Amino acid sequence: MKPGFAALAVAALAFAPALRSAPKKPVYIGARACGSCHEGKGIGGQYSKWLHSKHAIAWATLAKPESVEIARISGIRQKPQEAPICLGCHSTASTAEDWERDDTFRIEDGVQCETCHGPGSEYATEAVMRDRPAALKAGLQLPTSEFCANCHIEKGSHVAVLRNPTVDIQKGIAAIAHPKPKNARPGGVPANATPGKFVGSAACGKCHRGEEHGHQYSIWKMSPHARAWSVLATAEGAAQAAKAGVTDPLSDRRCLECHSIGFTTDEGVGCEACHGAGKDYVAEAVMRDRTAAIAAGLSRDPKAACARCHKSAKFNLQQALGKIAHPKASRQIGAATEPRYKTPLNLAIRPDGREIYVVCEAADSVAVIDVDRRAKIAEIPVGGNPADVAFSPDGRRAFVSNRLDDTVSVIDVSARKVVATLATHDEPHGLLTDREGRRLYVLNTSSNDISVFDLETMTRSKNLAAGPGPWSLALSPDGANILVTNMYANFVSRGPLVAEATLLETGRATVEDRFKVPGANLMMGVDWDPRGRFALVTLNRTKTLVPMTRLLQGWTITNGLAIVWRDGRVNEVLLDEPNLGFADAADVAITPHGRHAIVTGSGSNRVAVVDIAKLLALVEGASQRERETVLPNHLGSAAQFIPKYIEVKDSPRGVAIARDGRFAYVANALDDSLTVIDLGRMEAAGRIDLGGPAAISNTRYGERLFHSANITFRKQFSCHSCHPDGHVDGLSYDIEADGIGVSPVDNRTLRGILDTAPFKWEGLNPSLQRQCGARLAMFFTRLLPFTPDQLSALALYVTTIPRPPNRYRAPGASLTPAQRRGKAVFERATRNDGSAIPNEGRCVGCHFPPYYTNRRISDVGTRKKLDRTGKFDVPHLNNIYDSAPYLHDGSAATLEEIWTVYNPEDRHGVTNDLTKDQLNDLIEYIKTL
Repeated sequence: MKPGFAALAVAALAFAPALRSAPKKPVYIGARACGSCHEGKGIGGQYSKWLHSKHAIAWATLAKPESVEIARISGIRQKPQEAPICLGCHSTASTAEDWERDDTFRIEDGVQCETCHGPGSEYATEAVMRDRPAALKAGLQLPTSEFCANCHIEKGSHVAVLRNPTVDIQKGIAAIAHPKPKNARPGGVPANATPGKFVGSAACGKCHRGEEHGHQYSIWKMSPHARAWSVLATAEGAAQAAKAGVTDPLSDRRCLECHSIGFTTDEGVGCEACHGAGKDYVAEAVMRDRTAAIAAGLSRDPKAACARCHKSAKFNLQQALGKIAHPKASRQIGAATEPRYKTPLNLAIRPDGREIYVVCEAADSVAVIDVDRRAKIAEIPVGGNPADVAFSPDGRRAFVSNRLDDTVSVIDVSARKVVATLATHDEPHGLLTDREGRRLYVLNTSSNDISVFDLETMTRSKNLAAGPGPWSLALSPDGANILVTNMYANFVSRGPLVAEATLLETGRATVEDRFKVPGANLMMGVDWDPRGRFALVTLNRTKTLVPMTRLLQGWTITNGLAIVWRDGRVNEVLLDEPNLGFADAADVAITPHGRHAIVTGSGSNRVAVVDIAKLLALVEGASQRERETVLPNHLGSAAQFIPKYIEVKDSPRGVAIARDGRFAYVANALDDSLTVIDLGRMEAAGRIDLGGPAAISNTRYGERLFHSANITFRKQFSCHSCHPDGHVDGLSYDIEADGIGVSPVDNRTLRGILDTAPFKWEGLNPSLQRQCGARLAMFFTRLLPFTPDQLSALALYVTTIPRPPNRYRAPGASLTPAQRRGKAVFERATRNDGSAIPNEGRCVGCHFPPYYTNRRISDVGTRKKLDRTGKFDVPHLNNIYDSAPYLHDGSAATLEEIWTVYNPEDRHGVTNDLTKDQLNDLIEYIKTL
């Protein structure tokens, strides 16, 4: 026995009684367990009333085409019956882990008793329920109408598709009311009227669900058959029964003969009423063999069962069958109708010069272009949302980063197929190999690191720390270094911006240096001068300390280039002209002879031709002061080194130049095409169609508007300039609506915002149309940016911006021990000393699932001296880990700082009693939301 172990053992024994007396963690037991007492006249038929409510079919309705459309316009990637956002209001215990659900619980039963009353395992016994204080102590909850509003609040997505804002809460409560009669007596569900080898519709539903099975189980749950027993409890059912001399239709055998045929009485008319008792044929192996299934009891003619109950002469069999039809494959509920575009982002030319590989983000594919024919000759499926592509030096393999999947697809070029998949970190973007093809470097944009793979073993050998949001990279001509651009500036709260370019040394695969680029953000494209003297980097220079009034002068958001010298010096120039901006410089490529660079401007639908000799002469001829303060902000200098702009198509992104220097190829993301540029004549020489849909949907139209600078004064910037990828630029701004220099605000993500109105930090805008229309015109564009039709299209696109999957918890995955402890802190109702926490002091009190916001205005004590108010909109927490900085003014660099620095008085949740470990656990849980 180790020293000290005996003492620990004694201490553990002394503590054991306390452990045994600790309250058990309640688990969900399901509505049917509640129905074992809450049914019958003596208890007011509460269970049957629930069965006949819309709550009971809430999960099943997610299979409807309307639900699929709601999910689509909300940017939800998963199917509605699998999406946490949808399940959060359409089912009970959607955020619970498996161990928190008893075997009697089924999520398919929709919004059950325990949604309102809490998990029931510890209070469900009759003895506890008869003692109200004991029941409350054991977890029974008595919700108010305010609780109902957390789900039954107007949602933009539901208004757009269903045309009904929401339910009237008070009328809704009256409709589902289930009071107990005076002198209530617990009852229960009568015994099954049709005993036998029944397995129940839920057993059938384990397989007969989902689009591939025509949502058969959901169709049954929404049918009158599934409510055949509970209808007996309605006023109409009671009246019909009374005419037949029946006093209790819910238990009378004469009623149950037709209203309850299946596994349990409350199931109503289940699948087996038509198809026969399923115990012997329900196994998948048997069901796949029709002959064997029939031999095991599957009915040959399920229609014959109808006549047993539907004996009225008025009954139309064919019409009835049409209403309940549930074919396996032909009825694909909710098939997608939105055209699937290509959206080419980046491209690479095969080392032999014969083919171009183009990553198509929206199509999850790589288009293969024959250079001589200027035509697409193949398309290779890869992972989700491919972002960039690179070839091995010998051209035998291509590597594609997949942002959605956190993977790299390895393509055998000769076979044109994926032969391996490499796991990266979060949201991989730029990638390339070293000159020898020994290592592959992959930039992980969301986790801020660089994965290095050994290509001989196809394994990850190390991870390198990058700057914030690593985006693109380029190999120096001598192969010794790789320069990495980073999208976001380093964190600073209301101070001058400084971004980072990261220099890697390829010999040892290490970080050699970190170059500071003052005043810069959104550094994206990068390429080296052929002689290796410097690299050119595209960037924005967003002046967040300048009030938005300076938009008129073109001084707030400018677009330019950085010259990053090999020794670490950095010079910056602008690509904008005084009367015309070059919005959203996205990529740059330098010609093989080093005389010109081609820069894409995704917001202006142009490329700029840079005369490098004149650019260097401008910089080298300037004084040190001019290099530091004048050239980075001078709107007129571009005329000295840009001899020509070339018009291309919608939203040009990646650019690649052939090794012989004759042609450049530009990926037009929102035109599904490449533009061929003749570099000898410096003009567009052709368009290569990538085969996207010819029709432009309203969503695609809105996407074009979002990425176009045509809406802004002098075309300086687009919506994308502040919301790259529909997300954030990590900056805070001084928008002068509330006075110059007053109330700086943090930029907020657009991902998943449709149902989180009102908008703005002060919650002043009730709709996206107002947010993107009147507000934009007043404070950003200085002119009316959109027609009503354009505004509608833009708002539609914004709401459909897809939400990336949560990297800290996959749907349905178990929580880690730390996350589980953090969840308990997030939901806790008492402090560590046992004293009660008021609802407004509980995390879940304001951040209610599934969006984790109550969509109200709160004062959490974060008002600063420049703020005109302390009342701010409660933000949603979905993927909150990926949208730093935090708080209304972006003053908190990390989630931890929200409470360790900016919550001294416990006004932003009661947290000051937490230990460091508890706070860490809370953060780990919040990251999973």
